[in-house]
Amino acid sequence: MQNYLFPLWVALGGALGSLCRYGTTIYMARMAGTYFPFGTLAVNGAGSFLIGLLSVLLVKAYPNPAAAAFLITGFLGGLTTFSSFMNETMQYLQAGDILQGFLYLFLQLAGGLLFVMLGWFIGTRVFL
Repeated sequence: MQNYLFPLWVALGGALGSLCRYGTTIYMARMAGTYFPFGTLAVNGAGSFLIGLLSVLLVKAYPNPAAAAFLITGFLGGLTTFSSFMNETMQYLQAGDILQGFLYLFLQLAGGLLFVMLGWFIGTRVFL
């Protein structure tokens, strides 16, 4: 596959990932309520796990730049959201809910790191 197709794979993956993020956010709000951004927490946790796993699979074990562009850069880039996470944290802090804001910040950062490490660990045991 030619390198000029990679931006198209990234764009397609990003569009699909963004739609999944939107659907997950709507679903989580219906299921768990809107008092806490469960949707953003869910997509960032799942995305972190999958990027750890897929990085091992598509970069180290079976290098496939086109699949990595579509799935890692595109889909997972569209699925996860740093900007929404930062905005939600800022909203807590601006509302004076400092404890909730820092709890959310901690859950996102520590959870994201834990999930990417877990994905990487599982990927190295399964694929390498």
